[in-house]
Amino acid sequence: MIIDEDILEGGMTDAILAKLIARHSLEQERYKKLGDYYLGRHAVCSRSRRSDAAANNRIVCNHAKYIVDIAKSYLVGNPISYACSDGYDIEAVKNSYIVQDMPSIDAELEKTMSIYGKAYELVYADGDSQARSVALAPQNTFVVYGAGVGEIPLYGVHYYRKRGIDGSVTGTVCVVCDDNSVYTYENDADSFEHMRLTGAHRHYFGAIPMLEYRNNEETQGDFEQLISLIDAYNILMSDRVNDKEQFVDAFLFLTGIDLDSEQAKKLREERILMGYEGADAKYLAKVMSESDVEILKNALKTDIHRFSMIPDLSDRTFGSNLSGVAIKYKLMGFEQHVRNKERYFAKTLKKRFELYVNFLSLKGAMEYVPIHRVDVVFTRNMPVNELETSQMIKNLEGIAASETLLSQLSFVGDAKEEAAKAARERERAKETKERTKI
Repeated sequence: MIIDEDILEGGMTDAILAKLIARHSLEQERYKKLGDYYLGRHAVCSRSRRSDAAANNRIVCNHAKYIVDIAKSYLVGNPISYACSDGYDIEAVKNSYIVQDMPSIDAELEKTMSIYGKAYELVYADGDSQARSVALAPQNTFVVYGAGVGEIPLYGVHYYRKRGIDGSVTGTVCVVCDDNSVYTYENDADSFEHMRLTGAHRHYFGAIPMLEYRNNEETQGDFEQLISLIDAYNILMSDRVNDKEQFVDAFLFLTGIDLDSEQAKKLREERILMGYEGADAKYLAKVMSESDVEILKNALKTDIHRFSMIPDLSDRTFGSNLSGVAIKYKLMGFEQHVRNKERYFAKTLKKRFELYVNFLSLKGAMEYVPIHRVDVVFTRNMPVNELETSQMIKNLEGIAASETLLSQLSFVGDAKEEAAKAARERERAKETKERTKI
């Protein structure tokens, strides 16, 4: 959310806060629609019957969930790792990440980004003065940026309603963060207006500890532009089943035969019909062209995968006999899409890392590390040919650094630590060999 910095020149007030929350609430309808589509609650579910006798199957083919889950698994299915330049130590931050299972938080953030186009994270100090992270929903979280060049963050805002044991609203709470402090505003009524400041404390992270992750420049979800195609696919599949059902229940048209109600019931049960010369019986039904329906279904399905840039992994062309290079060519569009997501994700992950470094260095748990000395490393979660990789590493031995080569192996989590372990093992082997000679 971008506003003129002059508005906040005197600091945050309850009146400004209420207006910002009201402005953010205008996005709730969009967020609800995107969340519903991921959960399978598509527009076809509210489709009504054309008549009381008409079939009304509502088939949901959840391409939205498929698109999000495949992109998430490909990008962060393997844990994100961090490397730094020689002479710097980031073990304290990495240990803090391990304690709180940061890969799970990263996966949650990536999933939320893919659905809504944005995700938020709050970095805070727990009761033991340990830095911790929690993912926040974009439905009730936003960051306020100044309208100047560079979109400088001014405040982070997270608001919610308090509820009693019966689910009734008992009040509202709003948490506001700036560079130095965290402020708490509350109201005993179900309103975000006229909130009162009830608490404030320093946070010692050196910057706003509320981070906004963007899925892309437009902050759109991965399937947001494809909803019309997804709806068309659902309608086609629903009508296909409806037509089948109505074909079974088609009217029987009799020519030259008189039946009363009792005879019709008997015909339905015994399925025997006697007629006279010239009599005829046939069903009144639409003639369906399955080939035309199949062509349209495949066209819609192809367009969904093409424009989402998410491949259809059930496609039979994805065979087990493809080489690593062949698979990469087939995934080229998907890889470009994920690289764009990775660029935005990594940018905010570095901001998070900097918050942890600021906090831990202030505590004396580590030396300060400039953020430009830290690299965020993503490892694609895809089948790999370990033999090809090992051959490549062998060929580059002596040309590239050991850590760089080890980082190419999918089963190596920390290339720096693995290189150190390998060096120690070689040293021990050398010592053992020398003792054996003596």
